[in-house]
Amino acid sequence: MESRIKYSPVRSYQRFKAMDRALVLVDQGPESLPFHIMDISEGGLSFRYLGQKLKRSEIKKISLYHDYKLIVDDIPIKAISDYRLQDSIVPVRRGSILFKDLDPEKHHKLETFIREFAEAPLPIK
Repeated sequence: MESRIKYSPVRSYQRFKAMDRALVLVDQGPESLPFHIMDISEGGLSFRYLGQKLKRSEIKKISLYHDYKLIVDDIPIKAISDYRLQDSIVPVRRGSILFKDLDPEKHHKLETFIREFAEAPLPIK
């Protein structure tokens, strides 16, 4: 399936703003918590979270949820960036990840997730 929108060469894929309750579970063992997805594309996503900086080298797979429903499980990823969004007592951070080597089934589920749980495309910067 082709992307919904033709896109400029600045990025490989068009990014979409995630709807409320679109969540990513970063696999960190039994203490894992879901984080809110900020934006998503067929190439990766960004999410926001509270607390200490995640150890990027330890993040290998994620799962995508809407509310409590698992949509895509065990997506292989590469962590790209992680930085603090604002100065406050509670540190709000933004993590960005790249999807790696998706098999056709996971790619189809990812496309479905974007179609059903993302809003209008984000502006090109």
